[in-house]
Amino acid sequence: MLKMPSNLDKSFFGAVTCIALSVAAGSAVAATPFQTDVSTAIDRGIEWLANQGVYNNPSTLGINGASGLAMQALLEKRASGNASDPPQGYTGASATDQGRLRTSAAYILDAVNESGFYAYRDGQWMFALSGYALTGGPDKSVLAPANADYQTIKQAMDAMVDRTLANQRKAPAFANAIDQGYWCYTNSGCEDSSTTQFAAAGLEAARTFYKSNKVGDAPYADPARVALIDTALALVKQAYELNALNGSDYGVGANANCQVLNATERGHGYSAQSYRPSLQQTASGIYIQLFGGADVNSPMVQNYMQWVRNRYRYTDLDSLGNSWPGASWSYYLWSSFKAMELMRQAGIATAAGNLSPDSFGTLAAAGAPLCNVRQENKTPAAVARPASFGAGGVGFYSAETKSQYFDYASQILSLQCFDGSLPINGNDGFFGCNSSPGAWENTSHQAYQLLVLQRSTGNVVQRCDIDADGDVDSADLSLIRAAVGQVPGAGDPRDATLDGKITINDVRACTLQCTRANCATS
Repeated sequence: MLKMPSNLDKSFFGAVTCIALSVAAGSAVAATPFQTDVSTAIDRGIEWLANQGVYNNPSTLGINGASGLAMQALLEKRASGNASDPPQGYTGASATDQGRLRTSAAYILDAVNESGFYAYRDGQWMFALSGYALTGGPDKSVLAPANADYQTIKQAMDAMVDRTLANQRKAPAFANAIDQGYWCYTNSGCEDSSTTQFAAAGLEAARTFYKSNKVGDAPYADPARVALIDTALALVKQAYELNALNGSDYGVGANANCQVLNATERGHGYSAQSYRPSLQQTASGIYIQLFGGADVNSPMVQNYMQWVRNRYRYTDLDSLGNSWPGASWSYYLWSSFKAMELMRQAGIATAAGNLSPDSFGTLAAAGAPLCNVRQENKTPAAVARPASFGAGGVGFYSAETKSQYFDYASQILSLQCFDGSLPINGNDGFFGCNSSPGAWENTSHQAYQLLVLQRSTGNVVQRCDIDADGDVDSADLSLIRAAVGQVPGAGDPRDATLDGKITINDVRACTLQCTRANCATS
């Protein structure tokens, strides 16, 4: 938790602010061609979702639809494709996007009590509503002041958190530690890794919400629920440690060389003990362990990273996705990138001999340990610009470096249509695009890929609002400047450039985010 000085200096202004403004204006880094195309792809994708009515009437997605994922994609939209640009959240959004976010939030506040616990839905609603609230989104008093069916943000978060905690597998109903920690779809009746990752991600965002001193229609701070969430996420971490398996779901006949690649790698399947490890579930298992208190150097995190590194892919899952190699592709992209991005933001140095967040894709495709479907990082200079983004042949993206992000983002760009859609098994070439691997349905498929382009971790905080008073002003700049040289934890709002440390560049970036004229305090 971020510690604040007891007396905040609200008088910081004058020469320091003027210098910061002028330095920031003069230090803007021009976007690379790739970053420009990423920004275009995000804008197109958001508009496609809007044109489908996702933000106009979220109820059309159904009570168990992907409205939270679509809302999260809107919250995570950035000013450009540059990694240093913070998510827009609510305060930084355009008037149009703010209207879309209010509609989405109002739908959640109305719908929370219309049914009971559902892990997929409650998880995504928790992280979307938390991000909306913590970045300045208005509460029930603005959204629906006279409607008794609507809850306040705090009431809605409390309801979802409480029923999520109540439906976790734990003692005394489940006496054995290996059977604890998971969530099923609507109860604790199974050990489903997919529903568990949504429940855990929602609780992680809720923990940030409850640590905040921001106030909507009621104060968000709730130390008692923070403690309960801490316990629940530690139990999930334990589950992914105890149920870690060697081997793979892809290991028969000619493909047996992808079965066991080294003695220490471990993974996780769709359902604990019932399925062999898969790419998407092993990847989500990494960040679930991080939520429970692990870090890049934790032994089981390293074991999971080995499993994914040894079978790394980006074009599809081939046969490394249990029974759903196509339907889970975009889901895998987000879960695997989110895990590594959380580590980067945490700023914890990788111990000698351990894998780092940048290790995926570094093994030669035909190298040891041999797995015939493994892919290695793309060479940016050998990648052509997709036709839907304009002219530019091979080498157009040569300013980029090899990375997991380039692999994923360039693959998504190559599939997106002129209209912003990411079609599933159809429309090849008709709209200047190509078919994506299959998916459950279009909204989540679209949102997952936008979240990858946005480098999303699923836990939006108001970057630069250090004193959590709902604005960015000279008091916040003063707090960031006082912390220059420190190494923050993941999600620290002082690290506006997301480079894992606090520097003068964070002061400059936050100066551009000021929400008051001349960055004044009042």
